[in-house]
Amino acid sequence: MVRGMGPSRDKHTAGFSFRSKFAWFVIIAVMLGTPYVASTTLPSHWNVVGLALLAGLAVAFVARLRPTVRNDSSETRFPAALANHPDLLVAYNSLSHSLVEMSERSDDILRDVAAVRLAAIQEEMRTLAAGKVVFAGTEAWRTAYERVLRTPGLGRYFSVAWLRSEDYWRDAPGRHSMQLNYDLIQLGVRIERTLILNDFFWPPGATLPAKVICQWIEDQYKRGIVIRLVRESEIEHESELLYDYGIYGHRATGHLELDEQCRALRFTLDFTPQGVKLFEDRWRRLLLFAVPFRELLDRVAQGE
Repeated sequence: MVRGMGPSRDKHTAGFSFRSKFAWFVIIAVMLGTPYVASTTLPSHWNVVGLALLAGLAVAFVARLRPTVRNDSSETRFPAALANHPDLLVAYNSLSHSLVEMSERSDDILRDVAAVRLAAIQEEMRTLAAGKVVFAGTEAWRTAYERVLRTPGLGRYFSVAWLRSEDYWRDAPGRHSMQLNYDLIQLGVRIERTLILNDFFWPPGATLPAKVICQWIEDQYKRGIVIRLVRESEIEHESELLYDYGIYGHRATGHLELDEQCRALRFTLDFTPQGVKLFEDRWRRLLLFAVPFRELLDRVAQGE
């Protein structure tokens, strides 16, 4: 319980009690006065007017009976926009109460440290409010990523994979993500994937990528995923194209940042129309350098 809020609450309760008694007085007056007004010898239209006035007074004072919804034991109103979002309202109340409790702490160092942490929390909240969710140093992003991909009516999923390590597709999370892709194909989602490969995976002069990766690519192709390939050396001067990302229909994009060992450093889900447009533009530019995997298979079949 927050200290110092008692008098304010009692005052509010007293005011409500007064309004309650007065409104009931008006209601009783209406009940008693209605037969009298109806029995007068005044013209019938004046009877109607009198009854309407009495009824209007009753309705007005009953409306005053309704207590204002509060977000805590104080008389601070919560924003109306939260009324239809119970989960956000719970978070709003929790944060508000915690800040009040923090203000009552007497240790200056604790408040100074808390202020630094709160600055970071405020920045994160501003990012969330702007339509972006950032996962740093955690694999929790995969759950959110999967939920977006399983959105009913998604329709399409465009993916750019910048391969710099075999672990990209061989570790357990990579295999799980690939199975998710296959499940989506079965549900009718169109998946197109552009792979950015360095010389180790796609040697200069070679028609197809190295065997160490070619089987993985063929498996996707045979399952119905549209595959295109780009040599990293061909876009090394187009730095903004060297990204690992996905475009989830017209709803969101996901941008994955990896370290040199291809471990996830940060994953950003962006639900803004501007974010979707930005990566759609990059996708179209990247396709100018890409070669369909089907075309490479045809070259091999023709002995080129």
